[in-house]
Amino acid sequence: MSTASAAQNFPGGPDDRLPTFEEVCTFDAESSWDRLTPEQQRIIGVLAVKFAVVGGRLHYEHPAFTRQQINEIDTRSDVLLNGLIEKVEPFWADLYGWRSH
Repeated sequence: MSTASAAQNFPGGPDDRLPTFEEVCTFDAESSWDRLTPEQQRIIGVLAVKFAVVGGRLHYEHPAFTRQQINEIDTRSDVLLNGLIEKVEPFWADLYGWRSH
């Protein structure tokens, strides 16, 4: 089902639907980014950088970290990822191009 037909077959508005399997698999992040407002880009960008910096730290050897410190970083990474997902979810209609501008 194409994005257009999925949108037409969805009874709610663009903010109330979830992406189809096809939409997820063919998602074009570059085009989607261009559809966002500068404020939306800033919100997502800041959260993505925070997540990448904190979460990315665990992908390297860290002999100077204790197990407790590693767990704290891992927990912070999880919190940041969940925050990123929560902040991005309201933008799905814009990211997937469901909203008419």
